[in-house]
Amino acid sequence: MPRISNITPDTSIEKTDKLLGSNASGETKNFAVQDVSTFFKNTNASGTPAQFGYQYNSSGSGTFTPTFSAGSTFANLTSVKVNKYTYGATTSSEGVLAILAGKDIIIVDVEDQNNFGVYTAETPTQDGSTDFYDIALSAVQNSNGSLTNEKFYSMIAYGGGADKAYTHTQSGPSLSWEVQHNLGKRPSVTVVDVNNVQGYGIVTHTNANELTITFPSGSPASGKAYCN
Repeated sequence: MPRISNITPDTSIEKTDKLLGSNASGETKNFAVQDVSTFFKNTNASGTPAQFGYQYNSSGSGTFTPTFSAGSTFANLTSVKVNKYTYGATTSSEGVLAILAGKDIIIVDVEDQNNFGVYTAETPTQDGSTDFYDIALSAVQNSNGSLTNEKFYSMIAYGGGADKAYTHTQSGPSLSWEVQHNLGKRPSVTVVDVNNVQGYGIVTHTNANELTITFPSGSPASGKAYCN
């Protein structure tokens, strides 16, 4: 075998080029550049922060299971069940998963970035005592394509999650206001009456997209609720 220093450098790298090396058992092997690239995409071996790699499957380490309202398109994806071990990882990511709560995230096909969906994630919740966490997703913000079983996907924190707000208008007086804000978080709430005077109501968060405001005074009220 010639010395490496005597081999002509190739500055035009192609997917089918091969690299010489050793596998985990110490055997000499050649590795295609495209296969090395696929490994990095599937496992996030480069260590990109807040990026989680999974295989679409129903069980096992490094997998995730999507739930759809219909079909299997990104537009109809409503939640995902993810393993605390990302694909190929030996250490748990359950701690960092918590940062996704209330954040905008993108779920994307690692082989075709034109297959994707952008959502707001609710707080990841452990499924009993298992290695899996359930993450409910708000209505899709943008999407294209469908998810395919056994393929690989990355779930990435997509920005900081905008400081979203919603204004609820209660035109008819009521002792209880049902507010559907769809903010994907449990917002702070300011209540004002029809004269724009700040009032008092008890806020109960049903989930990250709905809340109820009740008035203990016993007097029905109308006005606005500012959710931030």
